[in-house]
Amino acid sequence: MSALPALTAFATPKSAQFHAASLSVAAVAGIATLGVTSVMLPPPAMFLGWAAFNLAGDDLRGGLANTVSHLLGLALGAGTAVLIGAMTPMLGLLATPLAVICVVIVVLSLREVAPINNPLAYFLGLTSFFYSGLAPSASTLAMLGSAAVIGGAACAIAAFAQDAVARAGEVRHA
Repeated sequence: MSALPALTAFATPKSAQFHAASLSVAAVAGIATLGVTSVMLPPPAMFLGWAAFNLAGDDLRGGLANTVSHLLGLALGAGTAVLIGAMTPMLGLLATPLAVICVVIVVLSLREVAPINNPLAYFLGLTSFFYSGLAPSASTLAMLGSAAVIGGAACAIAAFAQDAVARAGEVRHA
C-alpha cells in the first residue's frame, strides 16, 4: 500500500483552486522581489516585512498595526546598536547582553500599547536591522523600512488575490 495519494487527487477542482491561490501568492512574491531588487533594497528585509504584516489579525488594520510594530522594531534595533557602541568601551562583552535586556524590556512593555502591541513584529524589525549588518543611520532605516513596507503591501495584495481565487471557486462550484 502506497503512502502517496492517487494521482486523481491532484485533479480535483478544490486542488486546482489551491494551486491557483498558491500561484497567485508566488506571482506577487516574485513581482515584489523584482521591485525591491530593481531599486537596490534587500529582499530579506522585504520578506521580513511580509511576515510581520501576516503575523496576527485577519484584516488590513491588524496587518498595518503589525507593520508599524515592525518599523518601530527597526528603530529600536538602530537604537540598540548605538547603545551597544556607547557601552562597549566601558563594559566590553557585557554591553551586548545588557543592551539586549533593555530592548527586550521595551518590546515586551509595548504589549500594552494597542494596536501596535505585537512583540513578534517588533522582533522581526530588530532581526531585520541586525541581519542587515548596516550602521545605524537614517538611510539604513529608510532602506530597511521601505523594503518592509513593500513586503507588507505585497502580503496584503497576496491575501486579496487568494480571496479572489477562493471567491471565484465558490461561484464556479455553487
